[in-house]
Amino acid sequence: MKKVLARIAVALLVLTIVAIVLCFYFDHFMYAYSLILVLFFIFAGMGQLYKLKNDEYMHRKLNQRDEYEDYTR
Repeated sequence: MKKVLARIAVALLVLTIVAIVLCFYFDHFMYAYSLILVLFFIFAGMGQLYKLKNDEYMHRKLNQRDEYEDYTR
């Protein structure tokens, strides 16, 4: 399931980049810049999700290490 979603995401990314190039070619600058803005929002959101996932992992790892040290002493 994850591979299928990744392939769909890559295909949509390629189509969006092609659409941006075509919008610049046909002098539809507002559409091109709006598509660039949409890509920026998507990548910024993905970055925030990965940061949140990393923070959660680090918090869980820190708490597990404290419990481990309490049991081994």
